[in-house]
Amino acid sequence: MAAFDIIVAGAGPAGTAASRALAMCAPELRVAVIAPSERRGRGEGRGEILSPLVQPVLRQLGLWPTFLAQGFAPSHRTLTSWDQAGLTASELLLEARGPSWRVDRRAFDGWLTAAGCPAAERVDAKVCHLAREADGWSVVCDDGNSHSARLIIDATGRARAALADRQGARAKAQDRLIAAYAEATTSGPAAPELVVEAFEDGWWYTMALDQGRRAFACMTDADLARGLRLNTPDGWRAALARTQFVSALASKIIRLEPPRLIPAGSRYAATTAGFHFLCAGDAASAFDPISGHGVVKAMRSGVFAAYAACDCLARGDAAALDRYGAWVAREAAAYATTLSEHYGSVSRWSERPFWRRRHADAPSRNPSSSLLEQ
Repeated sequence: MAAFDIIVAGAGPAGTAASRALAMCAPELRVAVIAPSERRGRGEGRGEILSPLVQPVLRQLGLWPTFLAQGFAPSHRTLTSWDQAGLTASELLLEARGPSWRVDRRAFDGWLTAAGCPAAERVDAKVCHLAREADGWSVVCDDGNSHSARLIIDATGRARAALADRQGARAKAQDRLIAAYAEATTSGPAAPELVVEAFEDGWWYTMALDQGRRAFACMTDADLARGLRLNTPDGWRAALARTQFVSALASKIIRLEPPRLIPAGSRYAATTAGFHFLCAGDAASAFDPISGHGVVKAMRSGVFAAYAACDCLARGDAAALDRYGAWVAREAAAYATTLSEHYGSVSRWSERPFWRRRHADAPSRNPSSSLLEQ
């Protein structure tokens, strides 16, 4: 059995940010990152826009120059049709924090994992059992090996079998949002902007990938997706035909891959901090993709989880984990309010199930600034 000070379960943005921050603030601690080498499968989409807030987080981690060297494309504006018939452009050319960034998530995650923290010991496995001990935790992995740690950071994402869930603290799903995601090869030059368009049963987004490919996603609730047959090419195309701007870009499709359904709903862990245990990233709280902050939020929470772990173990600050849990709760509450206001600003289809569900909790019908711009 290998003994560590801290085990980080998960090697996505949250886990990698946590392990790197740990090496920077407490290099004397022995850290292991436990995660399968092939983290991202076909159940996830590649197209992603990183908000301008990614720059200060990567600078904090000392990774900004190497991020720029990867050649990811800046995105200076978003085109949105939300509660109006036309398109509105959100320009980022004069944004003090810089542009958004259009990335292939597989490439981004691969770079981040490789550059993130070579100092941590990497265990190519999945945690399958976690048990509390008198002075920490014991961990059993699916490769048959066991490990121990004084503290655990759960960065396993929104997976149904997240470690916090296994401790009896089931995450609370705040909605049933799902993405019907498909990638396509298109003809002609690709429009670089992210395009977001609301329709009667949810909203769509599309963005350019690479080599003449585009990502398309229909965001709706799981029960509505079944009724619309969004997991079938015919149902997916029928829903696409009910848009104006996204369907215009889709008219250039030469070849369409079969759509697949990806969970995308908001959720919040019932327990984000406990006895030498912290949740980070989507394991703590998962944001609606309309926020545009999923990856940045995950990395930031990984950094703060690392700081709390360092304060607890290296500095003997017993209250550090509770402060982290309170911060996660405040962030989730502020997000829920802003999200409700943003969805509540759409009045065009107020009687349709998707929008009616979100209007029920909206505190205001006044249009708010787009979550995509924050």
